[in-house]
Parts: sequence; structure tokens; C-alpha cells
Amino acid sequence: MRMHSPSTARPESFRSRGTAFAMLVALTMFAIGTARATGIGERAPDFHLPQLGTEAPLSLSALRGKVVFVDFWASWCGPCREAMPQYEKLYATMARDTFTILAVNLDETRSDAEKFLAAHPVGYPIALDPAGEVPKAYGVVGMPTSYLIDRNGIVRWRGQGFKPADIDVLRHEVDRLAREPAHAS
Repeated sequence: MRMHSPSTARPESFRSRGTAFAMLVALTMFAIGTARATGIGERAPDFHLPQLGTEAPLSLSALRGKVVFVDFWASWCGPCREAMPQYEKLYATMARDTFTILAVNLDETRSDAEKFLAAHPVGYPIALDPAGEVPKAYGVVGMPTSYLIDRNGIVRWRGQGFKPADIDVLRHEVDRLAREPAHAS
């Protein structure tokens, strides 16, 4: 049996938990450091997810030909609470034949998303991804994170967090991208 001086003695279980915690932190930092975010100029990864309210599947590829704002959010995300009403205002003023918003909810429990939306209703589609597979494909590491995707499926703008000034930038970019031609793919 190893003896420790009173000032350094720690039970084995405490050392094991401390080591496990340190390993968890190291692995998390490694995962964050190696996650590669989908960048501007790259094709946006396609996805197929159920839609809240209808269960009809939503896919990014089905929206090809429109400018699409994809927003990753969760009910526990403070900045999402501020952003979503602003996105709703943007959505209400834009032409639906050239622009849409597709919000991807990452809550593990559907009722959390439903409660949030009851307090902060939006008219744009909400996709459900409780397993968090789509943000992994995009390399999302914080919320909210959003992508503006052109009519050809290419990422043209990426934002992490939310600033009210983002809305003016988005409006300008959506107008510009809506005027660009879509290419057959």
C-alpha cells in the first residue's frame, strides 16, 4: 500500500475521477480542434430530417434553386431566443419563391422545442435532429450557427452566435444571391 503525506493524500476514486475528467476534457478539445466547419465556397452537406408539426421529411437538396438560410438552434440557447424573432421578420419580408429559412433544432426532447416555439413562434420550417448528426456534418461547435446557401447549394455566408446587425447583412446577401442564376447540376 502506498502512503501519502496528509497534505497530498487523495482517495483512489477521486484520482480516478480526476483522471477521467482530464481525459474527457482532452478528448473534447481534440474533437473541437479536429472538427472542420463547412466553409464559404463549399457545397453545403445535404440532409433529410423530419419536420416539426408534419413529420414530412425536409431535405436541403429539395430546396435547390432557392437561397436557403440554415440555422442550427436549441431551446436552451440564449442567443437563439434573440435571433429567431429577427429571422422571422426577415422571412416575412422576403419572396418565398427565391428564399427560405430552414431551422434545425438540436433539442434531445421534442417537447423542449415545442415549448420554445410556443413562446417564440415562427412561420418557417423546423427540422428535428435530436441526435445532432447534421451539425456534425457541418462542423458546428457553437450555437446558434447559421449558413446562407446559394441557389446552387454553395455556402456563401456563415455566422456563429447572433448580432442584430447580421439581419441587415443577411438581407443584402439574400437579395444579391436571389439575382444570381441557378445552375443545373
